Amino acid sequence: MATTTITANATTRRPAEITKASYAPLAVLALAQIGTSSDSAAMNLATASLVGTLGATLDDIQMATTLFSLIAGAFMIAGGLVGVTIGLRRALAIGLSLAVAGEMVAALSPNIFAFTWGGRVIMGLGACLITPSVLGLVAALYQGRQRAIAFGTIAGAAALSTLSPLILGIVMNSSGFRLTFAIMAIYFVLVLCCTRLVPRTPLSGNHSRFDVAGTIVAALGMGLALFGVAHLSDWGIVNPQKLCPFTLCGLPPTLPAILIGLVLLGLLVPTERRAQRRGNPLIPAAFVTSPKVRAGLSAVALPFFYMGAVGILATPYLQLVTGFTALQTGMLSLLSGIPMFLLATFLPKLAPHLSSRLIIRTGFIAIAIACALMAFGVHAHGVTGTLFAGMALGGFGVGAVNSQSNNAVACAVTRKEAEQSGGIQGAARSIGLALGTALAGTFLLLTMAGGFAAQAASAGIDQSYVAPAAETASTLMSDSAFSNEARTWGADAAQVDKLVDVKASAQADAMRLSFGALGLLMAAGLLTTRHLVETAAPRAEQDKAKARQSH
Repeated sequence: MATTTITANATTRRPAEITKASYAPLAVLALAQIGTSSDSAAMNLATASLVGTLGATLDDIQMATTLFSLIAGAFMIAGGLVGVTIGLRRALAIGLSLAVAGEMVAALSPNIFAFTWGGRVIMGLGACLITPSVLGLVAALYQGRQRAIAFGTIAGAAALSTLSPLILGIVMNSSGFRLTFAIMAIYFVLVLCCTRLVPRTPLSGNHSRFDVAGTIVAALGMGLALFGVAHLSDWGIVNPQKLCPFTLCGLPPTLPAILIGLVLLGLLVPTERRAQRRGNPLIPAAFVTSPKVRAGLSAVALPFFYMGAVGILATPYLQLVTGFTALQTGMLSLLSGIPMFLLATFLPKLAPHLSSRLIIRTGFIAIAIACALMAFGVHAHGVTGTLFAGMALGGFGVGAVNSQSNNAVACAVTRKEAEQSGGIQGAARSIGLALGTALAGTFLLLTMAGGFAAQAASAGIDQSYVAPAAETASTLMSDSAFSNEARTWGADAAQVDKLVDVKASAQADAMRLSFGALGLLMAAGLLTTRHLVETAAPRAEQDKAKARQSH
C-alpha cells in the first residue's frame, strides 16, 4: 500500500483575520526554535560529562551526534507532511512531547546505549516535527509584512541560541549532563504548555492520506547519503582510514552509501509524480520544478553550509592549535551570533521596503569577504584579529540572508504548499549543515596531509621521521603537542624544530585553502539569486499602513 489514512479534526478553522494576527503565537514558535537549537548545544557540551559518568568513548559520542543528525535529515520532510495532515499545532505539540521524553531519557540514561538509542533518537524524531511545524505555522498564521517579520524572528531565535552554550556550559561543568538535559526537558514542558496560545490551522486539501511510499524512499535516500557524507573525513573516500569499521570491495562504505542514497532520491521523482496525482505528495512538484523555489531553498541551505564549515574549521583550530578554552571559544561565538540575531530579527521590521533579493545578495557577498578575512587571519602558529573580524562579518552576512530566505520560499508557492514547506526548508537546513561540516572537514584533512608531505620533502627532514609524522599529518595539533609527539620517535632537537615548523605551516596553509574554497562557494551562491521572489513591501503599502496607525 502506498498510502495510509490518518484522521484528524476536520472542523478546525483558520483564524478569521490573518493579516492582523497576534504576535503571541510567534513568541511560542520562537521559544520552540530556541529549544531545538539549545539541545544541539547541550549535546556538544556533554562530551566530558558522558565520558566521566557513563564511560562513553569518543566514538560513542560521535555516534550519538551523527544519529541525531541522520534522523533529523531523513525525516524532516515527512514532518512537514505530518503537520498538514493532522494539523500543524497538533504536530508541534507531539514534537514537543517527544522532545520532553527524549531529554528525560537522556538525563536518566544508565549507559551510553540508552542515551544514544533512546534519548537522542526520540529527540531527533521530535525535532522532525517541531521545526517543520514552526515554519509551517508562520506561513499559515501570517501574511505580507507580518510574515516577513515572523520569519525573521524565527531566524533570530535560532541565532539567539548561540548564547545557550554559555548558560548550559555552567550547568554542565557544575552538575553534569543529567541536570542539563533535565533542565531542557522542563524547558520543553513549559513551551508545550504555551502551545494553547497557537491557533489551530485547517487541514490542507487532500492530505488526509499519507504518502508512505515517498516517505520511505526519501528517508532511506537522505539517510544513506547523509551517513556517507558524515563519515567522509574519518572513514575515507577511496582509501580506508584507521577508523573505518569495514570495507566493501576494498573501499570504505562512504561512497557506496552516498551513491545508493542518490539513486533512491532519484527514484523519489516518479514516486512523487504518482503521489501528486493522488493529491498527497511528500514533496509538491513546485519544490522541484520551480526556479523560484529552488533559489529560495538554496538561500536557506547555503548559510547553514557556511556555519557547518566554520564550525569544523575555526573551532578545532582555535582550541587544538592556539589553545583557546571551550569557554573562550563560546564567547567568540558571540562575534557572529549577535549580528546574526540583530539582522535576522530586526531587518524585516525596520527596513521592509528594501529589496529582499538585494539583501540576500549582499549577505552572500559579506559571507564571501568574511571567508577571505578568516583565511588571512590564520598563521602558522596562531591567529590574528583579522580572523575574528571575519567571524563577525560572517554573522552579519548570515543574518541578512536568513532574514529573507524562509519568506522567499513561502512566497514562491501556494498557501497550502507554504504550510508544508517547513519540512522541506528544515531538510535544506540539515543538509546544508551536514554537507558544510563533512566537506570542509574532509577538504581540510586532505590538504593538511598533502601539504605536509610536500613540505617535508623539501625541508630536509630525516625520512625515518616522515612516516610516523605523516600518520598525524591530518590531525590538528599545537606546536607543543606535536613537539612532544616527535620526541617519542627519537628525533633530535633540530629535527623536532623542522617537523614542528612544517606541521604548523601545513596546518595553516590547509586552513587558508579551506576558507578560500568556502568563500568561492559562497560567492557562487550569487548565481542562485536570479530567480528569487521579491518580497519587499511596496512603499505605497507602507505609507497606507503608517496612515492607519496614525489614525
